[in-house]
Amino acid sequence: MMTIWNKLNKEGNKAAQIVEQLRELVASSSLLPGEKLPPQRHLAEWLEVTVGTISRAYTQAEQQGIIESRTGSGSYVKKMPDYQQQWGSLKGDNQNIGLWQNTAFTQARAQHLSQLLQGYSQAGEQLDDLLDNDFSQNIISQRQAMCSWTNQQGFHFKPEQLFFSYGAQHGLHLCLIAMDLVGERVLCESLCYPGLITLAKQLKIELKGLKLDQQGICPIDLLHHIEKFHPKALYLTPTLQNPTTAIMSEQRRLEIIEICQQHQVIIIEDDVCGLLPDQRPRSMVEIAPEQVIYLNSFSKGAFKGLRFAYLHAPKHLNDALNSAIRGSVWNISPLLVDIAIQWIQAGHADQALIEQRRRVNQRAQLLHHHMAGLDYTYQPGGLHCWLKLPSGWRCAQFVEAARQQGVEVASAEHFVVDNQASPNAVRLSLGQAESNLLLDEALAKLAILLNCGPSIPTQII
Repeated sequence: MMTIWNKLNKEGNKAAQIVEQLRELVASSSLLPGEKLPPQRHLAEWLEVTVGTISRAYTQAEQQGIIESRTGSGSYVKKMPDYQQQWGSLKGDNQNIGLWQNTAFTQARAQHLSQLLQGYSQAGEQLDDLLDNDFSQNIISQRQAMCSWTNQQGFHFKPEQLFFSYGAQHGLHLCLIAMDLVGERVLCESLCYPGLITLAKQLKIELKGLKLDQQGICPIDLLHHIEKFHPKALYLTPTLQNPTTAIMSEQRRLEIIEICQQHQVIIIEDDVCGLLPDQRPRSMVEIAPEQVIYLNSFSKGAFKGLRFAYLHAPKHLNDALNSAIRGSVWNISPLLVDIAIQWIQAGHADQALIEQRRRVNQRAQLLHHHMAGLDYTYQPGGLHCWLKLPSGWRCAQFVEAARQQGVEVASAEHFVVDNQASPNAVRLSLGQAESNLLLDEALAKLAILLNCGPSIPTQII
């Protein structure tokens, strides 16, 4: 075993050299997990150093997770945890193909993340300093780094007005709390993101739905509701609206902003899918940064599963957002934020978005093939489509028929606010199916149902 160890350089820290050799020997499989290391005295003789140097090296290697010491037995290469045994099966047991949840495509992240996490082994006491940071708005360098990335996408965010959250749903909750909207009225699209509906019920917020057309909310109806209810806030998704897929034109955005400025209504702009289209109008926060709270997250492309989101708010809401963060989670983990920043700086976020767009285009082709001739709406870059059901189908009836065929879709009733009538439609999500093959299978089954119509019950005579 001694022959795998190289003699040390005379210059430099000898203990550090030994640790680096250990790391390389493990990486090259010259030392295997669970293998016993040489006694410290024997290795000291071979490398021509003191036993104290070997002791320091073993201690540092153990602190870095390379080896482990066993009392009375010696030091061993640390075995990797058996995550399959530790975590068990992480796959659900539902055999149906899901088209009901509006998620991004699953991409391989483990290798890049593993490399990123290994870098923390060199951070030393600076890692402790990072973990001890408990500012609710997170440290300025993290916010500056985030702004550098968003500004490359055409935004002009200011670090002092930037906040982080545990995903977009938590970010939306922070917005509602910071604006003191508990028990108040909030305007939104008449067909709306279900997460807002859930939060509104929890916070006793009364949602008032606005009429929609091909571009999103209608300015005339917005003005009517503002004059009638005097709300503080308007929530909307101007790009790839959920569930209708509408993309609001810049002219419409300008009209909405002007009305809200005249009546001092803050706009909460949910832009979680906004980075997916190749082209889109300017975001509302770029047009009127002091009128808009902008909300986005990594979940729809940059890093699915990280539960990381960011908000840019008007300056006058800074204290209220800090208080909302303190009241809900005290602070956003600086380690989580650092992982997100490193993911960006390594180029992984941009690459993931590029890959997401490529796969969106692939799946959109499947959608157009199977839904040809049917009444559906889809926008390039979108993760979902809005399908109006043919005559003869009722929404609940179609959802159940699809389930019996092994496909789960989202009924229109999940998106309705303000007790308005539910349209006879469903949302189909393109990202939830694990593969193009499964999506192709699911869409083929739905196409048969849609084209053939519901089965006629047999009459009992």
